[in-house]
Amino acid sequence: MFKIYKRATATELSRITTLGGPLVISNLAVISMGVTDTIVAGRAGEVDLAGLALGSSIWAVCAVTLMGLLAAVSPVVAHLRGARNEVGAAAELQQAFWIALAGGLVVVAALLAVPWWSQWIDTEEPVRRVMQHYLLALATSTLPFALGTALRGYCEGMAQVRAVMRIYLAAAVLNIPLDMALVFGWGPLPALGGAGCGWATSLVSWAIALALFWHANNDRTYRALDLRFALPKPHWPTLRHQLALGLPICIGAGSEVTFFASLTVLLAPYGATIVAAHQIGMNIGSIFYLVALALAQALSIRVAQLLGQGRPKRARFSSTVGVSGGLLYALATGLVLIVLRHPFVSVYTSDADIIAVATNLLLLCAAFQLVDVAQAMAWGALRGYKDTRVPMYMQILSYWLVGLTSARWLGESFWGVYGYWAGICIGLGVASVLLGARLWRTSGMAIKHRGRLDISPSGAQT
Repeated sequence: MFKIYKRATATELSRITTLGGPLVISNLAVISMGVTDTIVAGRAGEVDLAGLALGSSIWAVCAVTLMGLLAAVSPVVAHLRGARNEVGAAAELQQAFWIALAGGLVVVAALLAVPWWSQWIDTEEPVRRVMQHYLLALATSTLPFALGTALRGYCEGMAQVRAVMRIYLAAAVLNIPLDMALVFGWGPLPALGGAGCGWATSLVSWAIALALFWHANNDRTYRALDLRFALPKPHWPTLRHQLALGLPICIGAGSEVTFFASLTVLLAPYGATIVAAHQIGMNIGSIFYLVALALAQALSIRVAQLLGQGRPKRARFSSTVGVSGGLLYALATGLVLIVLRHPFVSVYTSDADIIAVATNLLLLCAAFQLVDVAQAMAWGALRGYKDTRVPMYMQILSYWLVGLTSARWLGESFWGVYGYWAGICIGLGVASVLLGARLWRTSGMAIKHRGRLDISPSGAQT
């Protein structure tokens, strides 16, 4: 018979929300920058908004690829901190910088080639020019973004989430005047239109990286850490270990983001109005999703700490509480999206045609919140278990084989943009079922092996 352990449930919810609260604010600060970009570009005109929509979708793929490559830092550091091995946690960060540097240089090269490969995107020439200039601006901040991502993962793994929160809040505030000045012009600064949002984001990324570096070098919590501008020699077993965890996370996260980005590209021939409405709908939905993503990050840290302490039964209980709490959150946010969809969309634009489409899309957004949050929470818990390879295959299957196929068929054959969004619901639903089943199996195996479920440096599960 199923029993509810009220005190234990309250304890786990408290631990997850204590970690997750600052992460929620950090993630909301990040998404608020995207919201600010969208609002400011929308006021600049339909072409600027459509160009930003395409450019930000492509940048999202690049950003999530880098974050995925470095996603192992947080759970690995949390596991070592649970085992009271702070020297090992510091060494993990220093080696992660090599991954950040290598991945960042690849992304920079791809962004600098945008004038060439952007010709393949079927859209109006003015929209393409805005997208090109936006992405070229972001190429200047890719390396500090990657290094800052590694630093953030270390701070979060050490459970020092409030300092990260303060840095990202300050960055969100800084982004507002930068957007206004660079999009519309101010004093000697020319009006750059939608591309100005890219330069604002670039400046903010540099500020975040420098602030995180200063914090990690000066806070006494990180006494085992000695950051220098010169990187230590590569330690290949550590790098292989991180990549064994990080590459599947990178591919899994990348498959989700490219799934959404591909929808924006596929919708480009429908015209600027549809693309703009799609961007607004996705932007609003991402605000609510990033709250769940922060809770999933907190759940990952909590599970990793419990496993580091040798408590696999408690880790399974924490996973169950986390996923259940995420489902309740998704139900609540779905109702909010349905009731307040008109005021939400009106913040972004006054164009009646865009408003009509975007408000209808938010009804579908409310539907896929439930399955999207469920799969995010299950995936977060699995990262805490260092189980990333099989979930990667599940995500690729769900998003690309099921989700994109369904979206393309329903969109082109029946309902246009609404069919594409229905396909999103189908793909995310399959992912939530598969990842939930995998979490139950992995947590059971951890109990069977008394918490010794791990990923060795060679990448084999033991």
